[in-house]
Amino acid sequence: MVIKSNDTRIHVTQRGSGELALVFLHYYGGSSRTWDAVSGELSDRYRIVATDHRGWGDSEAPADGYRIADLAADAEGVIEALGLRRYVLVGHSMGGKVAQLIASRRPGGLEGLVLVAPSPPSPMLLSDEQRATLTGAYQTRESVEFVIDHVLTAKPLDAARREQVIEDSLRGAPEAKAGWPNVAMREDITEATAAIDAPTIVISGELDQVDRVATLQAELLPRIPHAAMHVLPGTGHLSPLEAPAEVARLIARFAAAIESKSAVCNSPEQIPVAFDAALNAGDLDALLGTFSNLATMRMTNGEVVQESPAGLRVGLAQLLALRPHIRNEVRRVLTSGDIALVLLDWTLNVTLPDGHEHEERGTATQVMEKGRDGGWRLRISNPLGLN
Repeated sequence: MVIKSNDTRIHVTQRGSGELALVFLHYYGGSSRTWDAVSGELSDRYRIVATDHRGWGDSEAPADGYRIADLAADAEGVIEALGLRRYVLVGHSMGGKVAQLIASRRPGGLEGLVLVAPSPPSPMLLSDEQRATLTGAYQTRESVEFVIDHVLTAKPLDAARREQVIEDSLRGAPEAKAGWPNVAMREDITEATAAIDAPTIVISGELDQVDRVATLQAELLPRIPHAAMHVLPGTGHLSPLEAPAEVARLIARFAAAIESKSAVCNSPEQIPVAFDAALNAGDLDALLGTFSNLATMRMTNGEVVQESPAGLRVGLAQLLALRPHIRNEVRRVLTSGDIALVLLDWTLNVTLPDGHEHEERGTATQVMEKGRDGGWRLRISNPLGLN
């Protein structure tokens, strides 16, 4: 179907049904069908809405209007025209930057934000030569195939998906192909992103060469401290095509948590429970989700990891390698506004590299913080207590 939005005819595909809708925004070079394999896993539970950005797929290609604000207005008009009262916004790469701007406006009905290999809110700095190369990357079949093999993917696409990427890339209007590298990519929306208050997850490919894990840890996560990152092993930038089942699984789990109102911990007392469950299950992403992205943690060996999502990921991954089992028992909680001080007793069992079992005990001092999304997370975790 076609919806007139922001004075532009935007092509929209829909499938499935449900009270909660999932609204998908695609990457630079893609189309609404980029999401087909992902949405196919979700349409039995949710209403699926996927748009073609202006100048891509079957949408109209006006002569101008390719700023992030223009693309956001297009999507907002579609959401309004469809009367979506409850929805989760899912944006990939360029679509992820668009989704950040929409979410920063805190629209009514937005219940969650999923950023898939998102372009960060800060400008992407390229040389004139690099910018010209990107602008011309989708001009010929040969140039698209080169980008697929050397930039966009870490896993080979099957023949049908590869052909789809080629067709979508070549089909884009010249204005749209020039608009991202020359305009939208260079925009700075960091101030706006700081206003995002919807529950948020970030899905990143371990081997993404476009929007790298390290870039998102430095440029995105500190600006959305409540966002939880999930890293897909062995995956590149086109995760909706390289690993659609895994992307769908993460979106489904997030959407289900929103529906059950369990997407966030609603009290400080829930954090130790969630921490224990994630650590004992060996789930690194869920474990990191109990921390603010601005957290400081002292490990049991005394090493301190300060305000670094990357450092915290490394430190907790090393701990998980010891196959730990933990039990936390809350002793006391003191809450003042959006800050809570928690004292708890813990027992940690690990398997040492030599195979021997080792047990540690202690009383931890934790500072928890209520985020913009209403969820509580660890801001300071000191298992050595006041020492």
